[in-house]
Amino acid sequence: MFDKLTDRSFLSPAVAFTFIPVALTGILLLFHIRFPGIKDIHDWMGLAFVIFCAFHIVVNWKPFTGYLKKTGTRHALVVAVALTVVCGIIGINDGDRGHSPRRAGYAKVERY
Repeated sequence: MFDKLTDRSFLSPAVAFTFIPVALTGILLLFHIRFPGIKDIHDWMGLAFVIFCAFHIVVNWKPFTGYLKKTGTRHALVVAVALTVVCGIIGINDGDRGHSPRRAGYAKVERY
């Protein structure tokens, strides 16, 4: 099984084919389009995607480090990190907006 996870002919398509459902369900969740099982699909396929990506990086470590020597790649890395930080800050400042207990499927709590 480990040999299969480090075989590029399996690994590259596995990364691509796990990315597709993660991307699609992520977009649907972003726009609050929900159907039964969408979060489970997103969570489990996301986990598989991360695992396959980790193996992909390990197998392709030498070309990966070669890309990092290029100026364009370093600029893309800086932009990706900056976007991540900005989205994190927006998420922190957003608080619980959009996550009310009623919308999340929790029972209404009566206050006395």
